[in-house]
Amino acid sequence: MGTNRRIGMLLAGAALVTTALAGCASGGTDGSGDAGPTPTETTAATTPGTASCDLVTGRGSVTLEETADAYRIEWTGVPVDSDDNRTTYEVQLGNDEMQGGVDLYIEYDTVTGTTYGVMPQGSNDVDPIDGEPETSGDTIVGTFPKDDALTPTWWSPKYTVIDDSGATSTVCTDDGQVMDYEPLS
Repeated sequence: MGTNRRIGMLLAGAALVTTALAGCASGGTDGSGDAGPTPTETTAATTPGTASCDLVTGRGSVTLEETADAYRIEWTGVPVDSDDNRTTYEVQLGNDEMQGGVDLYIEYDTVTGTTYGVMPQGSNDVDPIDGEPETSGDTIVGTFPKDDALTPTWWSPKYTVIDDSGATSTVCTDDGQVMDYEPLS
């Protein structure tokens, strides 16, 4: 595949992801007077600082564990080393007031390699973090530094594959809404 076609596909995929994230995380109104997205009712956050969900495809799960200084994200049952052009593993954290937010981001790209870091709300640039994600079998684990200014009340995991046929994203809720999260005290 030519470089221009690959760049075009990546830009198109990025635009779709950005549009989807903006729609899920806008927190405003859509002009109809209805409030923005509300968290999907789940039992995912029964223990403060811990949440998990199964992907809607029935193939894979995501676990979020908060410590005093980091978020540990574990994806299980999803392809880790695939021949796809680009695969991303993301967990978006935010709060009901839409003040701050962050995207914990891992990307494997057959051209550019691995991207591992944090994408602040409103940015399309990943701030790299030291190290590499851990991989073993069908499990990928990323450990991301906490932002003390953010007290998340919801989370939204997403796994995306971008290949020659387009972009396919998988989330944890049928309606694509965010899920409640109870942070550590």
